[in-house]
Amino acid sequence: MRKPELLAAEIEAHISSGLLKPGERIDSVRELSRLKGVGLNTAVRAHEILEDRGLVVTRPQSGTYVVGPRRDTGVTPPRRRLSMPREVDVPGLVSLVFESAQAQDVVPLGAACLSPDLYPCEAINRFTRQVLREVPELPGGYALPPGQFEYRRQVSRRLARHGCTIDPAEVVATNGAMEALSLALRATCAPGSAVLIESPQYFGILQALQQLQLRVVELPAHPRDGADLAQVEEALEKFDIGAGLFIPNFSNPLGSLMDDARKAQLVDLFARHDVPLIEDDIYAELSFQGARPRPLKAFDRRGGVLTCASFSKTVTPGLRAGWLLPGRYLERVKALQLSSSMGGGSLAQAVLASFLASKEYERHMAGLRTHFSLQVGRVSQAVQQCFPEGTRLTAPRGGFVLWVELPRGTDAVELYRRALEHGISISPGILFSASHSYRNHVRLNCGNRWSPVLARALRKLGELAKELVPGTRVA
Repeated sequence: MRKPELLAAEIEAHISSGLLKPGERIDSVRELSRLKGVGLNTAVRAHEILEDRGLVVTRPQSGTYVVGPRRDTGVTPPRRRLSMPREVDVPGLVSLVFESAQAQDVVPLGAACLSPDLYPCEAINRFTRQVLREVPELPGGYALPPGQFEYRRQVSRRLARHGCTIDPAEVVATNGAMEALSLALRATCAPGSAVLIESPQYFGILQALQQLQLRVVELPAHPRDGADLAQVEEALEKFDIGAGLFIPNFSNPLGSLMDDARKAQLVDLFARHDVPLIEDDIYAELSFQGARPRPLKAFDRRGGVLTCASFSKTVTPGLRAGWLLPGRYLERVKALQLSSSMGGGSLAQAVLASFLASKEYERHMAGLRTHFSLQVGRVSQAVQQCFPEGTRLTAPRGGFVLWVELPRGTDAVELYRRALEHGISISPGILFSASHSYRNHVRLNCGNRWSPVLARALRKLGELAKELVPGTRVA
């Protein structure tokens, strides 16, 4: 083993033993070089190895911090069985999860929302004032489909940096990602059509499918790699599929990431069957390794991929700024948007365009990625320490949610109810499936700042979960 690997292994051992804890700063490359008597290049390479393994994250002008150990404790792999097309019936519990996320006296581990102070509100306010000074009449005008050119140009520029060349004319500005997804589904599917989706799937998407009177075919997804391509092909051949809807980059709730080779194969499969493929790309900018993974659209050669995203999870939810790449469905999407919402907000698009064009956006995103990487590590560690024996959880490489599998027979809905009585909100697993599966699973939101309140909430949640494990005696 070479010197960099040996040095990295030594630091990794300190992380695994708890000598170095999540959130703590490790020695800089210069400090490491001096303390260990090795060359600077050796120290640099040791840092790179630790970062590649997801054990540390570097924050510019701040230092390198411990994330791990980021152990995948083996969420049970899915059964290789497709569902028959079925109607969607989302439990009313969804509304309560969203409502509790807004309550001031509740620790919000349910809805996937960020603490307000993690958004660059001061910068957004400053850019808003600047835009209004330059164009004071802007709030008096519509931003009719496809939206303001400069906003669409900035979206195109960002995509081009990640291997996805899109003309601004091919971008449609939307009121957040959910409008983008709704437009994509309406443009490609008629009521009653079957949509192929990964399972578990974000309950907001299931709600949209239900409202549009669409059926679903659930495709069990692997917690690390996402959809099984052999099963995708089986579904496309077996059923009359109107469209596919996937989250290839840090899916919600699994956090799975599909590699480029499998993305290209997925796009090719749908193209060969002439079925449109809808992509939710909202978490792609939140990679813990820093490099944004490429969207499915980067592999699209026939215009059959419709990519949806927004800045609600990264910059500001209040401006409702999203976008859609409709491919060959561009004209239909524009017509649908014109008849439903008349387009997005002119002020929101102008403000986001200015912010994206500035250096502040990249600085903000670098800090946000570091924060989520550390926070997911801290929450993971708390779950491993406080939850019942046999609890398993995912090890996402991006995003800010954790999928937790409780011991078999544990009622996650009852855990939700008891937790809420103690001022803690969570999302029970049944919300993430049209068949109401995942009854012993919960999704935890890591979009908060670490605090004593949060630590106590996770400990209490673990105590409540232990009480619900079948066969457990309560003192």
